[in-house]
Amino acid sequence: MSDEKINQSEHSCCDVPTKGETSICKECGNKGRTVEDIVLKSLVSESKLQTIKSLKGFCFCETPACKVIYFNNEQQMYVHKADVNIRVGIKEIGPPLPVCYCFGWTQEKIFNQIKQLGYSTAVQEISARVKARECACEIKNPSGRCCLGEVNKVVRKGMELMVEANLNSSSINPIY
Repeated sequence: MSDEKINQSEHSCCDVPTKGETSICKECGNKGRTVEDIVLKSLVSESKLQTIKSLKGFCFCETPACKVIYFNNEQQMYVHKADVNIRVGIKEIGPPLPVCYCFGWTQEKIFNQIKQLGYSTAVQEISARVKARECACEIKNPSGRCCLGEVNKVVRKGMELMVEANLNSSSINPIY
């Protein structure tokens, strides 16, 4: 998390372990991590929630190409993109691609800021708001975890793209 380390005892979203119980999504074959039932209550459509016997034991599928958002193999229940009330950034291919669900940061917003300023304030701004106890990642983020790890990845990607674009645009023209 670079210079902006968050004291994990400062907010509950940062207390959610990034590693935990996993299960295999039967639609894509990849691992998914468990989520608390509050995540499903807040993000899954009411009509889909009514078909679920128990919200315990659901996992978040992190495979970008898989249409499953949440799954519970014991119940044989699968929650798909159409069953949730928000855009799940990792599952989308077109903008806007959300990366911070509490404060509205998207990949596009971060990239535009980097293009305009040469850097992004996303990590610092989000960190300050987390410290002020203004976030609700454990409810708003589909993974049920703090978004700062993903935000850092997007910032790094944006900075790499900026460097690459600058290198490509500053090629030396030979003098004839």
